[in-house]
Amino acid sequence: MKPHVYIINCPPGWTKTPPMALAYLTNYLHHNEVDTQAIDLNIELFKYLGQPKESWLGLDAAFENNLFHQVSSSHPEFIASTIARLADATIIGFSLFKRNASFTFQLAEKIKKTYPNKQIVIGGPHVMQLEKENRLSNDYTWVIGEGESALLEIARGSDKKLFKFEETPNLDSLPQLDFDMFNLKNYSSVLPLLSSRGCKFNCAFCSERLLYKKFRMQSPECTARQIKELKEKYKCSTFVFCDSMINSDNAWLESFCRILIKQKLNIKWEAQFRIAAAFTQQTAELMRESGCYNLFIGLESGTDNTLKVMRKGYIGSTAKECLAVLRDAGLHYEISLIFGYPGESEEDFQATIDFIVNNKTIIPKIAQANPFVDYLNDFPGQTFSSPDGLARVERFLKILEKEKIKFTKSFINNLIY
Repeated sequence: MKPHVYIINCPPGWTKTPPMALAYLTNYLHHNEVDTQAIDLNIELFKYLGQPKESWLGLDAAFENNLFHQVSSSHPEFIASTIARLADATIIGFSLFKRNASFTFQLAEKIKKTYPNKQIVIGGPHVMQLEKENRLSNDYTWVIGEGESALLEIARGSDKKLFKFEETPNLDSLPQLDFDMFNLKNYSSVLPLLSSRGCKFNCAFCSERLLYKKFRMQSPECTARQIKELKEKYKCSTFVFCDSMINSDNAWLESFCRILIKQKLNIKWEAQFRIAAAFTQQTAELMRESGCYNLFIGLESGTDNTLKVMRKGYIGSTAKECLAVLRDAGLHYEISLIFGYPGESEEDFQATIDFIVNNKTIIPKIAQANPFVDYLNDFPGQTFSSPDGLARVERFLKILEKEKIKFTKSFINNLIY
């Protein structure tokens, strides 16, 4: 019997765009003649319940842990219909994040009881943390890192229980991205993109450095062609890059922007951006001309001491020069900050405040401000978020209000439970 694969994204989670991981996996398996369907259970349940977006997106452990039980009790028909949809599946895959882990495992157990012979595969970022904690049960097949080649091996009969970092060396070889498996009316008018996988850098606090072994980029021609096809197919002209940073390679970025301009695609795009000493006015202006309307910049601190401990790879004066280049090119950007990082003194905190206040003419908006969260458990025995970190965020907000510096209220303390 040919395998029939279902890949599921469980709630709660991001609702703005369709889940790109499911799109990549489904397209890849289809390309290799594996019958595959994607289910974004997250958006389906969000729409079904009519929950306020604030509660759905906010970090609330009780909400996340109780969601499956709540839905099973109040809307058993939703769970029953979901399981019934999987009757013809031979392989059922789940994309696992910290926030949807409780719902995912409870649904997986329900599926196992209903269909004991179906193979359940669990991948996604949170699997790496479970392996670190020795919590990978033999009841499931596990995937750490990218899932395309691993899922194809599983569909072709592999009996391995753990796949680790089976990475696609050439991103141009992947099938062109499409979102035919989703009802795009359920989302915003923005589509997600990914032009690279991994990160060249090694920031101490960031889990991204552990999710991939090698950094790879699509060619700028392939990325532009993908945008052109998506725009024509879905009548969409606004895109968000989910790359760790759009400026991993300035030559790539310039080439990409020039292609967009030459082809007159007339799109709008936003991305994450890294502070860089070698970033030029010419590149910034090409970005603006090609349709870049917003950049998210992880500044994290304004003091050289903390930036060094964080392994950010630049100093405050570099950040000031880079932000000025972006400002002079007419680009809009927003920055994020972390307070209470281990080793951050009161003097370091004040230096960050001074940096923001003294440079507020080149900082259009604070996108995010959070106390440090020890996602990687690098500081065992210590409790995070620390009282110092929480208090410093509150003090920082008062400074922002006093100095009339714009900030996004919903992204203050939004990374802590």
